[in-house]
Amino acid sequence: MKIKIYKRLIISFFILLYGIIPAFSQLTDNYTPIEPKGKIPERFFQSLKGKTSVKIVVEDEQLSKRQKREFKTTTQFALQELFLSGDIYYNDPCTPYVRQITKNLLKHLPESAEVDVFISRFVSPNAAVWQDGTLILNIGLLAQLENEAQLAFVIAHEIGHHQLHHPFRQYIRTQQLSNIQKRTLDNLKAQVAYNRQNEQDADAFALDLLAKAGYTTNSAHEVLNLLTRDRFDTNENLLKDLHPSLGACKEIDIAPILNEGSVKSHFAPNMIAQRQERLPDTQDGQLFLLSNQNFKRMNDIAQFEVIENAYRGADYTFCLYRSLVLKKEYPNNIYLKSKIAESLFQLYLYKKRDRLLQLLRHHKQPHYSAEAHEKIICYMKRIDENAFRQMAEQLILQYYKSLKEQSESIVITQAKFTELVYGIDKARPYFDHYLEYYKGGKHTQYVKKRLE
Repeated sequence: MKIKIYKRLIISFFILLYGIIPAFSQLTDNYTPIEPKGKIPERFFQSLKGKTSVKIVVEDEQLSKRQKREFKTTTQFALQELFLSGDIYYNDPCTPYVRQITKNLLKHLPESAEVDVFISRFVSPNAAVWQDGTLILNIGLLAQLENEAQLAFVIAHEIGHHQLHHPFRQYIRTQQLSNIQKRTLDNLKAQVAYNRQNEQDADAFALDLLAKAGYTTNSAHEVLNLLTRDRFDTNENLLKDLHPSLGACKEIDIAPILNEGSVKSHFAPNMIAQRQERLPDTQDGQLFLLSNQNFKRMNDIAQFEVIENAYRGADYTFCLYRSLVLKKEYPNNIYLKSKIAESLFQLYLYKKRDRLLQLLRHHKQPHYSAEAHEKIICYMKRIDENAFRQMAEQLILQYYKSLKEQSESIVITQAKFTELVYGIDKARPYFDHYLEYYKGGKHTQYVKKRLE
């Protein structure tokens, strides 16, 4: 019996280890973004078919059968849309590690809880749990965290919401407030107070679970700090990495640029401060129970994925910002250079068409602020088109000359940029070069059309 147990442990360890190593081994020189592959997990089909079990807290008799049925339908519909969107990773190298932490935490609950963890492509550092036990961690959150204990706190906090039936109770609260004829401000105050209590209760639940599992509970303070400040913010002028003569904006006022709205209540600074006041000051426990190395691998992959997903979402200033930050650690990474080049091309394209301000306003910033990112936004807004063109042209051409046989993304970016500025005749040699070195590449049909 013991031999079988040891075999299972060994097999589990190597599945976890080797599921992460392939993606990590390429980070120094390059990176290949994660794409869905392999067999689709059964849990995806369950969500798509609405077959996941949504448990209802039956002791609240004020909610009608119709309202309970609506809650189930709303939950299942939201999950169906989420799993159909393509924004959930599966068979990726990060999820097994996160699920192992979750599994270890759930072992310390008095009763078994059905919680299934998934990672989303969303770049905001957030997490959410549904009443059916679906727990979603954003890739932006995995990139923002600093150690395994912090990740464990986030997971334990969401488990707390689930075990305390907060998704269902929140729905009840919303229904009750909508049925009460009160002033909007009174409803808002009542809702904020209710949210605050839920967050504090989930924090207390998480602290108890962390202590039982053996993690340091001080990680809770660290996580709350990371919700209001960007871990990657820096006093450096990152724009100097693009061109030595580039200076940062001295007076930053991006609120008018972005037209930012109010921050969600549970991320508001006063809400975070109140939650922190309720947390005990203790450092007992460990930062890592599984693997420091595996956390680092997962965290680095998450940082690359944040860059990829920001670019896919046309958030080019954020993509540029995080690429410049990560390039400090991986100065020779081809993927990072390609994303810097692609982001500059896209930003110049919007600048040239006088639509850059519209683009910046479209992308609301995360609920934390990062001065380094704000400086980039400010600079992109204030620089004139000709200076922008010269800066982008010089850097893209530099990358092209050194990497033209290693990166099809940089080659196609050089071709597009040249066509945009000088026309198709000047760009033709670069398009021809693409067809010569990257036969069957993902831009082949586009290139052939440009050369017709």
